[in-house]
Amino acid sequence: MDTDITLSKSDYRRFLEAPLHLWAYKHNRIEELPSAFDQLTGIQGYEAEGYAKQYLQQQVDDAGQGETVEFQQVFTDGPYTARTDALLYKPVSDTYDLYEIKSSTSQKKEHLLDAAYQYLIVKEQLNIDRVFILHMNKEYIRRGELDIAQMFVAEDVSGKIPECMADIALDRQMALKVARADDPQDIQHCYKPKDCPCPALCHPYLPPYSIYDIPRIRENKKIELLEQGIIDIADVPASFPLNDKQRQIVRVAQSNKPYINKEDIRQEFESFQYPLYFLDYETCISAIPLFDGYHPQQQVVFQYSLHRLDAPGGEVNHSGHLCVKNDEPSRELLERLAQDIGDKGTVFVWNKTFEQGRNKDMVIIHPDYAAFLEQLNERIYDLGDFVSKGMYLHPGFKGSWSIKNVLPVMVPELSYNGMDIGKGDEASTAWWRLFHGELLGEEAEETRTALWEYCKLDTWAMVEIFKVFSSI
Repeated sequence: MDTDITLSKSDYRRFLEAPLHLWAYKHNRIEELPSAFDQLTGIQGYEAEGYAKQYLQQQVDDAGQGETVEFQQVFTDGPYTARTDALLYKPVSDTYDLYEIKSSTSQKKEHLLDAAYQYLIVKEQLNIDRVFILHMNKEYIRRGELDIAQMFVAEDVSGKIPECMADIALDRQMALKVARADDPQDIQHCYKPKDCPCPALCHPYLPPYSIYDIPRIRENKKIELLEQGIIDIADVPASFPLNDKQRQIVRVAQSNKPYINKEDIRQEFESFQYPLYFLDYETCISAIPLFDGYHPQQQVVFQYSLHRLDAPGGEVNHSGHLCVKNDEPSRELLERLAQDIGDKGTVFVWNKTFEQGRNKDMVIIHPDYAAFLEQLNERIYDLGDFVSKGMYLHPGFKGSWSIKNVLPVMVPELSYNGMDIGKGDEASTAWWRLFHGELLGEEAEETRTALWEYCKLDTWAMVEIFKVFSSI
C-alpha cells in the first residue's frame, strides 16, 4: 500500500464515477486519452474561469468594504487536498465565502459534491461563512461587448452542504483506500464500457455483444444480470424484465437475424414528397457567447451539407456551405441554405432533435429567417426513426441507432475510418481552431477540406441508407 498517495477533488470525482477508474488513474493504467471534445471543453472551461475571476473581482471592488478575493489556493487535511477556485475574504466578519466555479449554465448534483468536498477540507483552517456555485447565466444574451456582470449567477448552496458532508467524509475514506491499494482485485468496475477510460481493467472479458448494448438499460438491471453471471446478450433469459424495445433488440441479437417491419416502412414512405433532401449541420458549442444574440453554452452552426434527389432513381446532387471567417457564421449559412433547399420536399436528417433545435436557435438569432426555419422544421423527417423506432433492426447495430453504427452494416462500402476528421467532436475542434486563427496556410486549407468531406459523407451516408430502406 502506497501511503504517500493523496486524494484531490478530481480523484474523489473519479471514485464516484467508478472506484476502478480512480485506481487506474493513480497507477497509470488509464488507456483512453482525452477526446477532441474533452480537450475543447477544457480550453473553454479555462476561458470561462478567467471571466468568472473578473466577475468576482468586480463584485469585490463594487462592494468597497475592504473585501479581497484569492484564487487557486491549496489546502490539505491529512491525505486530502483541495485547490479552491475562489475564496472571498470579508474583514468585517473575519470570514470567507467559498466559490466553486463552473462553466455550465445550471447547478448540478456533482457541482454540489465538488463544493462540499472542498468545504470539508478548507473549514479546518478557515472560518467559512457561505458556499457558492458560480455558473454561467443561461438567460444572458450577448449584445455588443460581453457584460461579465450579467454573464454569471452565484447560487448560495450553504444550506445544502451539511446534507452531503457525512457521505463525503465516508466516501473519501473509501476512495483513499482504493487509491492506495496495491492491486485492482475486488475494486468495483464501471458499468459503461463505451465510455470507460480503462477497459482492460473494467471489462477484460467483454463479449462482442454484451448486456451493456441493451439501450437505456438501468444500472440496477445491469448489476442484477451480472450477479446471475450473465454478461453476453445471448444469455439474457426471456423472463428478465425489459421494455418492449429492449426485448426486441435482445431477440434480434439472440437470433442473429435482422428484424424488418416492411409494412411500417412502406407506410412511412408514402408520406415522403419529392424532391428529397438530406441535410446535416456541423456545430461547435461555446461556453462564452461569441456573437451578438448568443447565450452561454450555445451551439454555433458553421456548416451544412445537402444532397438532393429530385425523383426515384434520379441523379443525386450535392451542395453545402462552410464558414470559418472571423464573424457570426449562421447568417451567411442561412442565405445559402434558403436558396439550396427551397420550400417543398421532405428533408431527411439523422436525429431531428438536433437539427430542429439548431433551427429554433437561429430563429432567435436571425428573426428575419423565422418563417423559413419554422417551415423547414415542419418538413424534417428523422431517417434514424427507422432504426430507433424498431422498424429495421440488425444484430450488427449492437443496440445503437447512431449513424456511425448503422452505416457499416447497411452500406459496408462506406466508412468514416481513415478520415482526417471522422467524428463530430473533431469537426467542432477543427472549426474552433480555424476561427481563432490557430491554423494557417496549408494546414488551414487541409482542415477546411477535411471538414467539407466529413460533413458531405454524413449526408451521402443518409442517401445510401435511404436507398436500402426504399429497396425493402
